[in-house]
Amino acid sequence: MKNFLFHLTFLGLSMAAVFSCTNPIDTGSGLLDEDLVNVQNVDTFKITSATVPGDSLLVFSIPTAASSGFLSRYFFGKLDDPIFGLTDALIQTQFVPVVQSHPGLDIKVDSLVLVLPYSTSSIYSDKAQRYDMEIRELADSFALDQNYFSNQRLPAKSSVIYSKSFVSSFDSIKINDFSSGVKTETKVPPQLRIRFDDMSTFATQLLKIDTSVYRSRVKFLKSIYGLQINASNTGKGLTAFDLTASRAGLYLYYQTASSLAQEFRYAFGFVGASSITRDRGTSLLGKYLNAEPNQEYVLIQGQEGSAGRFSIPGVKNLKNVIINKAELVLKVAEVEGDNPSFFTPSPRLLAMYRNDKGNLQVVQDFNIASQSAEIDQIYNGVYTAGKNNEPGTYTIILTAHVQDMIAGKVPTDILLKAFPLAESAARTTLYRADHPVHGAKLKLYYTQLNQ
Repeated sequence: MKNFLFHLTFLGLSMAAVFSCTNPIDTGSGLLDEDLVNVQNVDTFKITSATVPGDSLLVFSIPTAASSGFLSRYFFGKLDDPIFGLTDALIQTQFVPVVQSHPGLDIKVDSLVLVLPYSTSSIYSDKAQRYDMEIRELADSFALDQNYFSNQRLPAKSSVIYSKSFVSSFDSIKINDFSSGVKTETKVPPQLRIRFDDMSTFATQLLKIDTSVYRSRVKFLKSIYGLQINASNTGKGLTAFDLTASRAGLYLYYQTASSLAQEFRYAFGFVGASSITRDRGTSLLGKYLNAEPNQEYVLIQGQEGSAGRFSIPGVKNLKNVIINKAELVLKVAEVEGDNPSFFTPSPRLLAMYRNDKGNLQVVQDFNIASQSAEIDQIYNGVYTAGKNNEPGTYTIILTAHVQDMIAGKVPTDILLKAFPLAESAARTTLYRADHPVHGAKLKLYYTQLNQ
């Protein structure tokens, strides 16, 4: 809280100073750091850039009173990107009975339906992509006392429980709802409903579990490990599901001995995790990560894909200044062979840095913006489409972070990632920092203190 109040006060005083004693600086025009020695009050820095590998990301955290540990969206599919290579995103999750009692020993099973509500705003690239889904049982259980990361894939049984081909839907649908004990036609948001046509074996497996096991979710999870859901075909899109939606889960529809129609729901929990693998092959990103020289672009890929590193070492040469505003301006490139109608840029970029222990941290400006709920005004980082054939732009406000750079509190390297970290399928292609026309610019507005 002390840090937060300090930076709010600092920003307020700094903005007031903009109108009295400020100098605008456009940095990035190519002067070397040593050229700064005899320059007073006007500073031009060399900015360098590179594409670097991403880090594996936390996709499930141990639940707390404040958080279920689940992501808000889970991507699914095999996406073949002409610039970034192949992404294979699958879902692995447990399910548990919502009501801790057995559905009944003398029931007549009608069907078993897996319900996966779409996160429609998160579906990426080709919205008309057809997916061939395969569903398997996990061969081992999740550990209930550990976090899971995007590079972890649990073993699954070889046999496919069920397979289905589908296209993502953006329309609400009508279903028969039996939750109240009476059949009710209900309109629900877009969702994929997978009716297991011949699921007597799996349904029987669920019903054979002892009543006492249903009363203990831990025991239930040791009896049924969960599901792994993957795509067997490759395409140009990734769909997205919300496993935390109120209607997500596995539904057993049945009739009681008195012919009363009922439903029994198994919800996703206690653990759900994305598993993401990449095959960059001979793609442009693959070449860049293999240190190909003369890299024309900076390639940023969502989740743990890749990041852009921008270095501004000369900023340390600024002395006795207060940074009133610092803006890093980046231009989006259209790479030859790309398909910009499918592969749209990330809506926002997140600026990070590595602390002295090597751990990734978000910049102070983003922290301040998040706490004040004014992220666009204090941090920004939003993609803005270009006009009149000009490239699109990201403008990232780094006022507090540049001040920390000058003070030596943080390194002069900034890492840019797609936002949100574990929940973005988007990617961005930027011009390299020293591009002669569309290079990166750091615009500074500062106050020179008396020496």
